[in-house]
Amino acid sequence: MLSAAAVAAALGAAAVYVAGHEAFLGDVLARVGVLLAGVNLGGAALLYRPVRRFLAGDSARRDAANAHLRALPVLSALWLTALAAAVMAGHIGAVQGSWRALLSGGAAAYHTLGHVGLFAAYLGLYGYFVAVDCAIELRRELWNMGQPGPRRDGKLMHGLTAALAVVALGPVLIIAADQWLHGPETAVASVHRQLLMRQTLQMDLFGALILAAVLVWLISRRLSRPVSSLVAAMRHADQDGRAVDAPVVSDDEFGLLAEQFNRMLASLREHDRMRRTFARFVPESVAAALLAWEGVVAPQEREASVLFVDIEDFTRTASRFAPREILELLNDYFEEIGRIVDAHAGVITQFQGDAVLATFNLPLANPDHARDALEAACAIEAHLREASFAQGVRLRARTGVASGPLVGGTVGGGERLGYTVHGDTVNLAARLEELNKELGTRILASARTAELAGGAVPLRDVGEVAVRGFDVPLRVFEPVTGGGAVLATPSVPRGSQARLT
Repeated sequence: MLSAAAVAAALGAAAVYVAGHEAFLGDVLARVGVLLAGVNLGGAALLYRPVRRFLAGDSARRDAANAHLRALPVLSALWLTALAAAVMAGHIGAVQGSWRALLSGGAAAYHTLGHVGLFAAYLGLYGYFVAVDCAIELRRELWNMGQPGPRRDGKLMHGLTAALAVVALGPVLIIAADQWLHGPETAVASVHRQLLMRQTLQMDLFGALILAAVLVWLISRRLSRPVSSLVAAMRHADQDGRAVDAPVVSDDEFGLLAEQFNRMLASLREHDRMRRTFARFVPESVAAALLAWEGVVAPQEREASVLFVDIEDFTRTASRFAPREILELLNDYFEEIGRIVDAHAGVITQFQGDAVLATFNLPLANPDHARDALEAACAIEAHLREASFAQGVRLRARTGVASGPLVGGTVGGGERLGYTVHGDTVNLAARLEELNKELGTRILASARTAELAGGAVPLRDVGEVAVRGFDVPLRVFEPVTGGGAVLATPSVPRGSQARLT
């Protein structure tokens, strides 16, 4: 409101100087100061009172605040138009001596009244867009307080077309009116009349152009601010990975666009929540495939490596703790095992009591699956030597690694599905884990695993041993260091190189 008074004062002062009425400058500024500053601020206080009370914490004023914010631009425009007309009418009455003398001038009176109405409408339009700008800031505050956005009606183009029409046609109409009301030049036209016409044209055109420029800037700001908020929200979601809702601060098409963007974000958040929740029960890669393929992963059959890890003497360890403490211990342990398996491009497909079954090259394609499985086994053993888990418990484990044909896919029926792997390779890995107890080893690998690893991990040939469930003895290997201990070979994670096939 104060800015509108400042604009009116500047235009009034410029018009006074252009028209050669410097003696009336004090009168103009006094009227602007009283009406467009003092009285205007009083009206503004009444218009903004419901919003101010709500922002101060009066929650009962929420509906009234939203209603006033919606009507605020129009009310401000009408209020400012009336005050501007009163200021200009008072000035013209002072120049003419009285309104009766002015109204007796015929066409000149209508010309004067037309100028008063047009410039008052210009200033009211200025007040409209200033109030829109203020309403956007207030709605942003309400949005930050958790209040819903305004009701959207999608009528931006109506108001924008009217505003642009006034901005574009106003100066042209003023000049045309001046030409028409002053009439054509004649031989008897006095020099004084010609000078008056020129001064009037200069004053009208100057004021109209200044107001038009200000209005163009305000209209541009009106369009850019909601767009900037939406672009900022998009940038956060795209670059920073933070899905931040766009504030709904306008009741037009931009508000509808921000609302649709927020609905899209809500849908993406729900999809991401489902994926993350699903991935807590099945491997991440399997969860992604199930979501993409609507719950069914096509059966895959290929040569792969299986890692089977079981905690040594866990029954006796668990007997010392309550059931809740056992779950905490297992979750802590499984988290560390899962981190190591993930770092070596493996996928944990099952938790069997205190045992872990992980696969390499299924469902994720990995040509170095045998080496990665061996390195993961060594890394797990090395970590267990140093780590302690919930309640400060130290755990040891035995591991079997086997490579061979494997089939994996979803099993179940109806609404109950799960992902699993089958094949003699799984059985062999489990039998090798058990065989560690008889041979006094920590990790045993099958001959096919040793062959596929190709010397990447040093292995000791344990020899041929009888394996339960297999008809003939099988040759097995143990990862070793120079001193005969189990290797703890570090490996660069290659999870980013894996792909789902």
